[in-house]
Amino acid sequence: MRKALLLLVVLAGFLAGCENKYKDPDPQAMGYEYFPLEIGDYRIYDVTDIRFTSNVGDTTRFQMRERVDTSFTDQTNQLVYKVVRSIRFNPNSAWIDDSVLVAAKLDNMVLLTKNNTKYVKLVFPVKEGGEWIGDLYNDRIAGGGRQSKIRNDKEVYTYSSVGRPYQEWGLNYPNTITVSQDSTSSTVIYDKRQEVYAEAVGLIYRLANRLRYCEDTESKQCSYGTDYIVSGHERHEVLVSHGKM
Repeated sequence: MRKALLLLVVLAGFLAGCENKYKDPDPQAMGYEYFPLEIGDYRIYDVTDIRFTSNVGDTTRFQMRERVDTSFTDQTNQLVYKVVRSIRFNPNSAWIDDSVLVAAKLDNMVLLTKNNTKYVKLVFPVKEGGEWIGDLYNDRIAGGGRQSKIRNDKEVYTYSSVGRPYQEWGLNYPNTITVSQDSTSSTVIYDKRQEVYAEAVGLIYRLANRLRYCEDTESKQCSYGTDYIVSGHERHEVLVSHGKM
C-alpha cells in the first residue's frame, strides 16, 4: 500500500512538472500584445513624405491604411496574414489599394514580407536592450557608418524604452516599446529609422530618415557647406485611428 501511495505521489509530481514545462508562455510577459494580428484589424496613419534634391524638400501628405485582410497557410505550413496597404490623399477621398504585405507572428518573432523581402520586425520575449538581425532572412547588405550596429554585414535592431509611455506627435500611450533599426552618422550620411509599438494597438509611429550631405568642404568637393543635402528621403507615419472592420 505504501509503495502504491509513493508511486502516486511521484507520478503526480512528474505530471505537475510536465504541465509547468509545457505550459503556454504568458502573452503579456512575452510582449505578444505589442503586435496584435487578427483578420479585420486596421490602422490608419497620417504620412508626411519629404524627398530632397539639391537641398530642396518636396513634401507630400496623405493617409495610409493597413488592413489585415485574410489568413492562409504558406508553403512551410505556417499561418500567415495578408495585410492590404491603401492610401488616400485626404479623409474624404476613397481608399486606393497600394500594396500587399504578408505578416507571420511566431512564438519567438514577427516576420513581415514587403516587396518580396522578409524582415524580422520584433523578437520575443521583448526586453530592454534586446538585439537581433532584422535582415536575417533576406540578402540585404548593410552599409554601416559611425554609431551603426552591424553584425555579419547585417543591420542590428535594438529594443529601448520598453514598457514606457510615449507622448510625441500628438500620441499618448502608456505602454510602448521602441525599435531602432539603424543609427548611422557621418559627415556625409545620416540614417535614422525607428518604430514605436503600443500594447494592444501595434505600430503607432514610424520614422525613416535617410540623408546624403555634401562632401566635406575641406576636401574642396563641396562648395555649398556640409549641411547641404544632396539627396534624401524623410518620412513620418503617425497613427490617427485603429480598430476592427
